Formats: sequence, C-alpha cells, structure tokens
Amino acid sequence: MNNLQIAKKELLEAGFDIISPAQKEARKKYKENRLGNEQFVMVKEGFNEVKKLLSLEQSGVLMYLMGFVKLNEDGQLFMEHADKKKLERMTTTHAADLLGKSKRQTNDILAELEKLSLIVRTKEERSVYVSLGDSFFNCGGYEEKDLFTKVYKTELKEIAKKITFSELGLLMQLLNHVHFQYHILVDNPHETDPSKLQIWSRKHITDELGISIDFIKRAIPKLRKVQAIVEVKATKTAITMSPNLACKKAVKPTYDEVISAINGAGFSRENFKK
Repeated sequence: MNNLQIAKKELLEAGFDIISPAQKEARKKYKENRLGNEQFVMVKEGFNEVKKLLSLEQSGVLMYLMGFVKLNEDGQLFMEHADKKKLERMTTTHAADLLGKSKRQTNDILAELEKLSLIVRTKEERSVYVSLGDSFFNCGGYEEKDLFTKVYKTELKEIAKKITFSELGLLMQLLNHVHFQYHILVDNPHETDPSKLQIWSRKHITDELGISIDFIKRAIPKLRKVQAIVEVKATKTAITMSPNLACKKAVKPTYDEVISAINGAGFSRENFKK
C-alpha cells in the first residue's frame, strides 16, 4: 500500500468523505438544480414605483396571494379543491375565506390592487377569478432583461401563517431594497462594489418607506422570530432578508453563504447610511 492509499484509508477511518473532482462537480450541479427548482414568483423591479401607493395591509394581501400562483398559467391563482385531490382557480369568494375577511372588505382591497394593475379580476359566468398582473409579476419562463426578485412560495406560505398582513406587507415593501449578493437592505441593491453600498438600519425603513418607527419596532422582532429577516453585525448592525424567502440570483444561496459574503465584504462605518 503506497503513501496515498494509506492517507486515504486514515481519512476514511476518521470519518472524512473523499470524492473525485467529477463527483464534486456532480454534487455542485445537484445542489444548484435542487435550489433552482423551487417554485417562485418573480416580482419585477417596476413594483418599486407603485408600492408607495399601497398600505401595508394591501401590500401584505398582495404578497399572500402570490403564494397561490401556478407556474406557466398566466398569473392565475389556484387553491386546493375541498377533496384535496385537485386544484381549482381562486375566486374572489375563495380569497375572502382565505384572508378571513368579508366579501366587501376583500373586494375593496382587490379593487385597489387592480387599479394599479397588480392583480386582474376576470368574470366567467357567475364566478370572478383572481390573477396576478403581468406588468409586475412573472410566473413562468423569463427572457426579458428587466431586474426582478424571486419570492419562494413554500417559505412565503409558512411565514404568512405566523404574522399579520401588515407585517407581511412590510416584507413586500422591502423586496426592492435587498442587495442581490449580500441580502442586506441598502439604497443601491444592484451595486457590485461593496465600498459604495449605503446600508440601512431600522430608522431608514421609516425614512425611506414612510412607515412609522413604532410599527417597525414591533414588526422587526416578529419577522426575526419567523426567520424572514436576520439582523447581522457588519461593523454596525445590518438587516438581511432570508434567501429562503427572496433572492435576486439565478441560484439561491444558503444563509451561510450570505453571511460569509458579508464577512468578506469589508464593510466600514462609511457604508452605513447616516
């Protein structure tokens, strides 16, 4: 037995996993495929222009509905049939039941969202169906060059069970401000030079989005508890959105990869918005 074989034997006995370059590449591709195959909704960058016209509750209802979109079905929303054996298109009546609101309250919210082309209501015979508007969302193949944020449906639904619509609406309002690589809230989310980033603290959410600081103080701990956001130390405290919920890259990073990128960015106090 030569030295290389002896070394391999000792490593294996110690519990290490020895793989060839080909196996390593295959595992990498498997991971990328697994992370890339999760169902998501693409929120186009243009949402940034209309979100200021929405209340937190309206934003939250919109984000909640995103969890029911079906891939390659033109933004149509679907829900489980009563027998749970098939899906059926979501009507405004279904939406009211899911939201826990009266039909009138639901229709009032949907009407405001429809005015901005964020949703579409379509009447067919006696039913009115709900879809996401294609001006701001993409739910299939995407070949345009516009910027977008992917929101992962499974994680969205889990988070939505545990927080209010207004708290969910805060997440929706923050999507456009999440940096594509570091997942921190910043002024310039598509900037590639880390030295030029202007990083937000809690007060900047208030300043930039017009949301009361009292609400922010109540909401942030709840969003941390459901792991939608994490506050991390990067010289000073920065706010990150979970890559399990939202991502701007083709392949979703793990949280460990995000934290590693933040630690390696070399942020200074000058990076933090005054």
